[in-house]
Amino acid sequence: MRNNAPVTAVERTFGQATKLISVTNKDGTIEQCNDAFVEISGFKKTELIGQPHNIVRHPDMPTEAFKVMWAHLKAGKPWMGLVKNRCKNGDYYWVDAYVTPVTVHGEIVGYESVRSCPARQDVERATSLYQSINAGKGQTTSLAVSAENIFLIVSIAVCFVIFMLGFKQLSEGVLLATVVIFAIWVSLNRQKTLATLNKMLSHAFSDELAVRSYTDESGALGKLQVAILSQLAHLGTVITRIESAALTVAKQSEAGAALTVQTRKDIESQQAETMQVATAMNEMTTTIAEVARHVSDTATNADTANELARRGTNVANVTHGSIQQLKNTVLKIGSSVRGVSEQTTKIAEAAQMIEQIADQTNLLALNAAIEAARAGEQGRGFAVVAEEVRNLARRTQQSTKEIYTIVTELTGRASEAVDIADAGAKDAEDGLLHVVESGTMLSGISEAVNQIAQMSTHMASAVEEQAHVAEDINKQIVSISTLADASTESSVKLSDTITYLNKIADELHELVVRFKR
Repeated sequence: MRNNAPVTAVERTFGQATKLISVTNKDGTIEQCNDAFVEISGFKKTELIGQPHNIVRHPDMPTEAFKVMWAHLKAGKPWMGLVKNRCKNGDYYWVDAYVTPVTVHGEIVGYESVRSCPARQDVERATSLYQSINAGKGQTTSLAVSAENIFLIVSIAVCFVIFMLGFKQLSEGVLLATVVIFAIWVSLNRQKTLATLNKMLSHAFSDELAVRSYTDESGALGKLQVAILSQLAHLGTVITRIESAALTVAKQSEAGAALTVQTRKDIESQQAETMQVATAMNEMTTTIAEVARHVSDTATNADTANELARRGTNVANVTHGSIQQLKNTVLKIGSSVRGVSEQTTKIAEAAQMIEQIADQTNLLALNAAIEAARAGEQGRGFAVVAEEVRNLARRTQQSTKEIYTIVTELTGRASEAVDIADAGAKDAEDGLLHVVESGTMLSGISEAVNQIAQMSTHMASAVEEQAHVAEDINKQIVSISTLADASTESSVKLSDTITYLNKIADELHELVVRFKR
């Protein structure tokens, strides 16, 4: 048995209309409790939930009382008793407890306890009884003799005395005997009536310890009183639970009504936002269509640019070949011009040689003329020939000078042509490099444009898919708007239902209040 300590001598009380309610599982662990129980126990609700119910057990409570309680509860029967409980700080409070098993599909799953404020005479009686039991003096079975039994014994004794006295004073004896016999009959009839009532209430709670706690009677009358009290307690428990449920329903109805109003406002707000989203989706659908058109145009332009780049690459390749041929031709021209220049040089050299020969011939002709003049008449013919040779030498010399001048000029021009050919070859080489670079760039442009075209195609597909998604979203938004309209209508109906439920809860509460009167 759990021993909660320390304890004080301070008693706490609560009002007659207050009910302490708690629900445990089948192991006695608290699962639910009301605020009244929390308040008087001194514990926080979080300190009670999940704890054994004997957390409030007082050391003054005898073990026998709880043994009887568990015997009844595990048998599926209710139990009633006066219990002294301990507060968190050690104070105590008395309760008139009525505990019933909670069953689901015939199986016990927990226990429910409804406790009310006991009468003071019952508390005093229970205090004395529990002290006696704890001291080892108490008995769970009463040995007291009922008043009916005492009266019956006395009546029989009187009849025996009358019989022993004889028939003296017969009239008085007969009268007395008649009275005694009638009293005996009344007593027997009363006991029979009590037995019949007890039999009728055989399903009600009955326990000797409870009899001694709740009444000063014993025997059948005491059991009958306890049975009636237990039935009243059972009825009170039912009424209390109905009242509690009605109050809970009323609170939940109020909360539900407030929630419904808020939900309705939220739905209306959602409808407005949904309409805004629908408008935005329509605009987005239009924008997506415009983007799709631009993407399609971009893809077309990219294809055109790709084709132009491809053609440019081809032209660059052709130009590359042409410039390469031009380079080769220029190189050949340069080579030819160099050959001409070399031949011209040789001609110049030959002209110089001829000029030298002409000079020598002229000199020889001059010498021959001089010698002919010396020879006189005999040398005249030789002088004529020498003069002609001299003239020929002078003309040759003159022609040679002209040839030399022309050859010199030709050599200069050939040299310039060679330089120009070399420059042309270099320009052709540079142009060839530029054409190669242009071809590479055009190839890169073609590849980039091709990638752009592919990306545009993918973008077009993605935009088209987004257009379908946007259209689906638009349909869903329309559906949501329709559902919101239906939800608004449903919330209105739900609000009416909750209002009606709240009215029923109020009527049920009023009915319980009237029934308790």
